[in-house]
Amino acid sequence: MRTIMCSAGCITRKEAVVMSEPIIEVKNLTKYFDVRKYLLGKRERVHAVENVLFELYESETLGIVGESGSGKSTLARLITGLLEPTRGKIIYKGIDITGSRRAYLNKIPKLIQMVFQDPYASLNPRIKVGEAIAEPLRIHKIVDKKEVRTEVERLLKLVGLQPEMYDRFPHEFSGGQRQRIVIARALALKPEVLICDEAVSALDVSIQAQILNLFNQLKEKLNLTYIFIGHDLSVVKYISDRIMVMYLGEIMEIAPAEELFNKKLHPYTQALISAVPDIEEENKRIILEGDIPSPINPPTGCKFHTRCFKKRKICEEEHPELKEVAPGHYVRCHFVG
Repeated sequence: MRTIMCSAGCITRKEAVVMSEPIIEVKNLTKYFDVRKYLLGKRERVHAVENVLFELYESETLGIVGESGSGKSTLARLITGLLEPTRGKIIYKGIDITGSRRAYLNKIPKLIQMVFQDPYASLNPRIKVGEAIAEPLRIHKIVDKKEVRTEVERLLKLVGLQPEMYDRFPHEFSGGQRQRIVIARALALKPEVLICDEAVSALDVSIQAQILNLFNQLKEKLNLTYIFIGHDLSVVKYISDRIMVMYLGEIMEIAPAEELFNKKLHPYTQALISAVPDIEEENKRIILEGDIPSPINPPTGCKFHTRCFKKRKICEEEHPELKEVAPGHYVRCHFVG
């Protein structure tokens, strides 16, 4: 175990996750959004997620990073069943839960919950927070009707809030408190997997540290498994066991957190990590030219070649495969490994 210090105190987490049977397997998951149709049957499609393949192991935290438009949030919604995939499969403990219908039939949705970026938008301003947390308890009959309020108060205490806050409305809370309320509601159904989509990016730095510590404490208490989506690599590194780097809907690199930062084999990963504030590496900052290309017309060959500082002709012509260059370390690049 390693102790990590921050302004909010200290927590502990495992250096490595013991890899057993995966709790979630994502197999060649692809999602296209049709945006426009032309004559002769031609159509334009947004390539949101393409052939994403990975495994999530029990009790680990998998961080997902990448620029806006890289497909992180779409991937999260596909896993929770909020979106139907174009192709590919999502396997939960050996059960195919691809799409909302299969997930519903297999009673999986309550076991995979999501915490969104904006807690205020996730709460009905006209409903007391206690009732918002109680609603899934009543719908899924998690506890007896007489015990609902007691269970909600327990959940409020679990996330660091006072039980008497049950009767308050969302506007009476700070941003950090509202995020705790949303976390309590997600925990109401006793999930095994929690997907956090930019769950701390809208909070002040000091509050971010508190919420990150809360996530780690809940992980230890409830044996939770996390998918943690973010754009701040220092935050993602702090909480993650493994990190997956996405670009234009594809996995560019995936590796244990420490190894990813120490080796950073893919040029895109190198550019992202170089942007993390660090005095020692200030003179090594890599500035990527241009913006992320349109997902409607992604580049041929390697999708990153239009901005890559190491590109060669082969990058424009051939699409690189995701290959294992070290145990548990995968990279999509022609010139690695």
